[in-house]
Amino acid sequence: MVVTIFGSLFLFIGLLILALPLILVELSRPKDWLMGGLFLFLGLFLLVENDILRGSINLLVISMAILYGKMILEILQTRWYQLGPEEKKGIGSFQRWFNSFKQLGQIFGSLCNGFLNFLTSLTTQVEKPLKEKNGFIQN
Repeated sequence: MVVTIFGSLFLFIGLLILALPLILVELSRPKDWLMGGLFLFLGLFLLVENDILRGSINLLVISMAILYGKMILEILQTRWYQLGPEEKKGIGSFQRWFNSFKQLGQIFGSLCNGFLNFLTSLTTQVEKPLKEKNGFIQN
């Protein structure tokens, strides 16, 4: 039970860390993808290996979760203190969040549009009429 909860929590944290550069550029750093990937891997590992982990290993999982939480708290506090007053004020405004999610929606919309265009180009085949001349088929 505890392992499943922490596995789900790590998956959520990993996805949140990976989405951070898309939503709040001011708080993102170049190696966030690595930390997000590690959290996703740990969450998936805990959820998949839930049948094997039993007994005292739960204490290890809980202590590891506390250490990860402390690490994330320190990173977020350090990043928050590095922001200027204007950036801190901008993060707290509704307009900033609305613009970020609007841009994120536009990005996903254009990706979906490109993917659909790709699929339609695969399904539509242009057939040229074939002409037969002197017993040979020509385009």
